[in-house]
Amino acid sequence: MRVFRIVLMFVVAAFCLQAQAQQAAPAAEPAKDQSESKEKSTADGPAVDAAKVTGSTFESDYFKFTYELPKGWKALDDAVRVASNQAVLTTDSDRGTAMMTPLPKKASARPPTVKKGPGPASSRAPLPARYSLMAASSNAIDSLASPVLPRINIWAHQRVGSLDNPADHAQFLVANKRTQVLEPIHEVSLDGHTFVRVDVLSPTGEYVSEFVSVMRDYLVGFNFRAQSQRELVEMTETMKSLKFQ
Repeated sequence: MRVFRIVLMFVVAAFCLQAQAQQAAPAAEPAKDQSESKEKSTADGPAVDAAKVTGSTFESDYFKFTYELPKGWKALDDAVRVASNQAVLTTDSDRGTAMMTPLPKKASARPPTVKKGPGPASSRAPLPARYSLMAASSNAIDSLASPVLPRINIWAHQRVGSLDNPADHAQFLVANKRTQVLEPIHEVSLDGHTFVRVDVLSPTGEYVSEFVSVMRDYLVGFNFRAQSQRELVEMTETMKSLKFQ
């Protein structure tokens, strides 16, 4: 009789736990719906690299600005550009996964080392997304890797924290000791937005000017490359056509 009572108590307890689990399950459904709704609303907006050139007017749907190309210039085909962006994202994703995958441990007679901390966050964080918004030239351009000159590249790089700022790209351009600075790093205002600008003569003989600004969660840059300083000046004058919506 005593054994029967003990078995009966276990059966009742199991039944109560099952009933509680069934009652709790519907409560979790709204959270799932909210998550799906949030993902859907994000997907409804334009892609980061959604952009087009109509005539000589470049328009970014995501960053909400327009820019006028120099007269007679042609942009890289959008399908080619977007496909290249996807290839870069895939490659960066694979690299990021490899960086975060721990190396297999080797057998060793030495005692294990004591870990003092989780290590730098950058070693575990995924690589930031990089996009080309436009590549254009007065000559034929068939890929993002084309070295054709003169050339204009508009790009967007996802920011990595508040320390990732526009001046970093300018500093990178002037870091090479063989680089000749034509116009030092300084801020310019274009249609109410602040850009960091620098002009250099690179060691390869290219005249380069870059304008970088913060837009949403990205750094957006206009990179001009020319064969002469006069040509570079003419190209950078087109930045005055930049208009934000």
